[in-house]
Amino acid sequence: MLDLARGTLVRSGTPVAIRPKTFLLLSHLARHRGTVLSKDALLDAVWPDVTVTEDSLTQCVRDARRVLGNEAQQLLRTVPRRGYVLALPDASAPLPAASLQATAQDAALHRPPEPTVAVLPFKNTGDNSNDGLFIDGIVEEITNGLARFKTVAVIARNSAFAYRGEPGTAGATIGKALGVEFVVEGSVRRLGPRLSIAASLSDARDGLRLWGETFSGDGSDLFAPSETIAYRIISRLVANIEGAVLHRPAASAPESIDAFEHLTRGIALLRSYGDGVNERARAHFLRAIALDERYGLAHAYLALTDLIITGYGGAPREALAACRDRAQTALTLAPEEARCHRIMGMVLLCYREHAAAEQHLRRSLDLNPYDADTLMQMGYLLTMRGRGEEALEWMDRAVRLNPIHPQWYHYDRSILFYAAGEYRRAAEELACIPGCGVLHDVRLAACYAMLGMRTKAAAQIRQVFEASPGLPIEDVVKTQLEFERDEDVEHLVRGVQLALDWFHGDDVSASERSAPCSSFPKKR
Repeated sequence: MLDLARGTLVRSGTPVAIRPKTFLLLSHLARHRGTVLSKDALLDAVWPDVTVTEDSLTQCVRDARRVLGNEAQQLLRTVPRRGYVLALPDASAPLPAASLQATAQDAALHRPPEPTVAVLPFKNTGDNSNDGLFIDGIVEEITNGLARFKTVAVIARNSAFAYRGEPGTAGATIGKALGVEFVVEGSVRRLGPRLSIAASLSDARDGLRLWGETFSGDGSDLFAPSETIAYRIISRLVANIEGAVLHRPAASAPESIDAFEHLTRGIALLRSYGDGVNERARAHFLRAIALDERYGLAHAYLALTDLIITGYGGAPREALAACRDRAQTALTLAPEEARCHRIMGMVLLCYREHAAAEQHLRRSLDLNPYDADTLMQMGYLLTMRGRGEEALEWMDRAVRLNPIHPQWYHYDRSILFYAAGEYRRAAEELACIPGCGVLHDVRLAACYAMLGMRTKAAAQIRQVFEASPGLPIEDVVKTQLEFERDEDVEHLVRGVQLALDWFHGDDVSASERSAPCSSFPKKR
């Protein structure tokens, strides 16, 4: 039974996990059952806002046949040189009502593996009763933005809006009726050109409010690409939904935790610092793949984890090749998943293929412009390419979208500030991160050296040698940062050399070396 309203598929009485694009494909075919649909028609229906190749459709058809089971070849047929047809029994008869509707209990039982969320109609708290359609447009923008994050499943707008105008009905009650786990509610107040949007997230199981925030600005702030209020709301919602899932108690036996939960826990570990966190994250990603070998995003994060463990740009060539192969597997399985493109961009950057890396990051932002992590990564890439002003704009957008951000944002920003000659700001960013490795300490030593802080610079170098006696520090700097231009590498090495001289008590020409590099004017 394919439930078009609830987004579920039940086969032989058993709920089947189904990916969003696969469900869209089957839904479109079901609405035109018995009719041969061309590949172009299906591409337009399933990917209306993006351009994809026929490989995406082929993969989606393959996945649809997998979820349909043994009768797939008879139900979903290929018509050579024409397209595909869903051949249901007695195609001339209408689908029974039971196939198009489900009880709330069924919806809850058959929900997809991702956390499910409904964005309810926002209330109009302004004076103009004619703002209703405008407010609905805001809600639709938020709904579509959430749907672009593949880690949450968003109920269709029509289903969520069916509960409009039911006074006194709590959001949690509506959420239970819709069979979702989370409910987004809000209000909009427009006074002249000013907008005030209040949004909140609640757990539909118990009505507990998980997050709430008010966003204000003028009308241009709603849709301006770099400052849109909707972007900021979406970013906060995704972070809080993922956080709520993460803090739920894990089942005691690994076999009872689904692939998505392993992915979520692995990502949380990967964003933290400490002994063994990357290896523990890797174990979660491997478990997610064992549970679902076609889980493209899990393959992508496994590639990223291996990239981190083996040393990013300083990794051995064979390790980088393995990461690249794993990232390519992820893209083959999930070509429309923005984060797979982002991670491939990171792998290519470590290969020093800067142009190709930028292409994948821009593709990632085409697919999901709401992802603050990708915005920050784009800023880092542009820093590596020597485009500092442009990089700072991307990083600032990322921080505005995600003010309570992972610690690695500080790390990337510190590299940009050092390159710009803003050594104090670079040191302040690094100081926000607990000691997390040799490169962190070496770069902090370079910042102190360029600021003329001899004692602190020497102390940082001493800390490095105490942890790794005899380490060729300058070689580490040259190999582990992926600068495209030689002058950027030389600028960092210059600060490191000065710190080393001070550590060894050799301050000859120190005043010359500590002068800021003229190629990196300070930002204003």
